[in-house]
Amino acid sequence: MCRFWDLTLMICFSVSVMFVGGDNMTELPPPKNLTFIWETPFRLSLTWEKPEDLDHSCRVNYTVHVYSSQDCSGKSNSKRVQTLGCKLEVPNENGLCISVITNPENCEQRRNSQPMNISIAPPSVMLVKNRSNEYSHSKMKCTWIPVVDVQDLSLYYWLPRDESIKKCTPDKTIKTRGCIIHDKSLKEAMNIFYLFNGTYNGTSVSNAFKDERPVDYVKLNKPQLTIHRDEQKLLFQANGSDLDEFTKECYTYQYTISNCNKKETTLDIKSQHEVQYDPACKYRARVQVIFSKNCGEGSSDPSDEVEYGEDNDPKLPALLAVIIIPLIVSLCLLVSLVLLRRHKDIIFPKIPEPSLLFKDMLINNIRTPEELQSPAAGRLYIPFEEVVESRISLEPDTPFVPTMKNEAK
Repeated sequence: MCRFWDLTLMICFSVSVMFVGGDNMTELPPPKNLTFIWETPFRLSLTWEKPEDLDHSCRVNYTVHVYSSQDCSGKSNSKRVQTLGCKLEVPNENGLCISVITNPENCEQRRNSQPMNISIAPPSVMLVKNRSNEYSHSKMKCTWIPVVDVQDLSLYYWLPRDESIKKCTPDKTIKTRGCIIHDKSLKEAMNIFYLFNGTYNGTSVSNAFKDERPVDYVKLNKPQLTIHRDEQKLLFQANGSDLDEFTKECYTYQYTISNCNKKETTLDIKSQHEVQYDPACKYRARVQVIFSKNCGEGSSDPSDEVEYGEDNDPKLPALLAVIIIPLIVSLCLLVSLVLLRRHKDIIFPKIPEPSLLFKDMLINNIRTPEELQSPAAGRLYIPFEEVVESRISLEPDTPFVPTMKNEAK
C-alpha cells in the first residue's frame, strides 16, 4: 500500500515539474533584417542576420517557409538551413510570402521564435493564361492564350540542372500561340521553369511559372485496335506507334467493350486482351493507352471504334420457323385455290353426254335373270327402230289440159 502511494506521489511530482519547467521556457528572438534579391527570374536569394540577445552557447538553425501568395497561410514549402541565408528556386506567379523561424538546437529552456515575414508582390501584368504542355520523345509542346496584346512576347525555359536559360522557338504549325522545346534533358528533369517576357505599354514585363517534371505531361499517339477470333475467344490487339520511349511497364491499356447492350471498361497491362466470344452479340470496342503513374502521367486519345459480329437472337431461327412456315403454307394454299377456281375448265374439262346409240347399248346389255336362263341370252344387239315422221304426200299424175278461153265463145 505504501509503495502505491509513493509511486503516485512521484508521478504527480514529475508532472508538476514538467508544467513548471514549461512555463519557464522562453521564445528565441526571430532573425533580423530579412532581405531578398532575384538572381534570375527563377532563383531568389534570401538573407538575414543572427537574432539579438542570443547566448553564445545557444546553437540555432532556421526554417524557411515559402507560400505561393502574399498571405503567409495555407500550404507551404519548407526548408531548414544552418546558415544565415538560402537560395530558393521559385517562380513569382501570384506573389510570394516568405517566413523565417529561429529553432533551438541545444539552448536550454528556449523554444521556437515567432516568424519573420517578408511579402513579394506579383507581376504588374499577367501576360498569358490557360497554359498546357504535352511531352513525347524529348519534345515538349507548350501552348497558351495571350491575356494582353504583346507583340514581342517570347517564351524561355530553364531546367535546374542547367545553368543557362534557353529560348523556345515559336512553331508556325501550331494554330494557337505555342512552341516546341527540343531538349534531351527533358526526360530526366524533375522540374521545368518557364519565363514569358514582353513589352506592355512601353514597360518590360515578365511572368515566371514552374511546372512538374515533363514526364507528367506525356501525350501518346492515338492507337489502332484490331479484333480477331480464336475459336471461342475474341482477341483485342492495341497497336501504338510511339510506345518505344519507355519500358513496357510504363504503359497500360484501357479497353472499353460493349456487347449485347452491356458496356465494360477493363485496364490491362498487356496490349492484347481476350474475352469469351458470344456469337449472338455484336462487339464494339475502343482502347486508350494510359501512361503508368509509376513512370509519370498522361494518356492517348481513345482509338476509333471497331465492330465485330452481328446482334442475333439464338431463339430467332426457331421462332421464325414457327411463324413463317405456316404463313407460307397458308399463302400457297390460297394461291392454289385462286388458280384452281380460275382455270377449273382446263384442269377439270366437261365430259359430253353420250349419244342415243351408247345409251341404247347400255340399256340393251342389261340382262334380267330370265334372260340369263334363255338360250337367246347371247343374242346380238338389236337396235331399236327409229320412228321418223314423214309428212310427204303423193298426188296422182294428171295431164295438163290447157284452158282455152276462145272455146266458150
